[in-house]
Amino acid sequence: MRIVATLTLAGGLTLAGGAAFAWSDIYTGDATNDPNSNFLMHAYDAPNMCPEGLQPVMAGGAICCGVPNAGAYIDRPGKAHRAHRSPAAYAPVGEKGVVYR
Repeated sequence: MRIVATLTLAGGLTLAGGAAFAWSDIYTGDATNDPNSNFLMHAYDAPNMCPEGLQPVMAGGAICCGVPNAGAYIDRPGKAHRAHRSPAAYAPVGEKGVVYR
């Protein structure tokens, strides 16, 4: 009887301890992200079909109705990319091999 009680107590402690370890091993996210923070809402030049007092705005890439808190969104192109040509192969007459220029 004593062995059964000891094994039952050891089994109960083992099962209870396993739950305690699993309580906070989930990733709860980055504490610095505030989803309720003030996002930039750019004025968007489109026909105004919003309710009175609101106008089209771009917030996070989506166009919706709201009150802008930033200037108009301008998609400025970056630096012009030049096409890089690979050197042309040139085989001089009377010489052995190919020269790249």
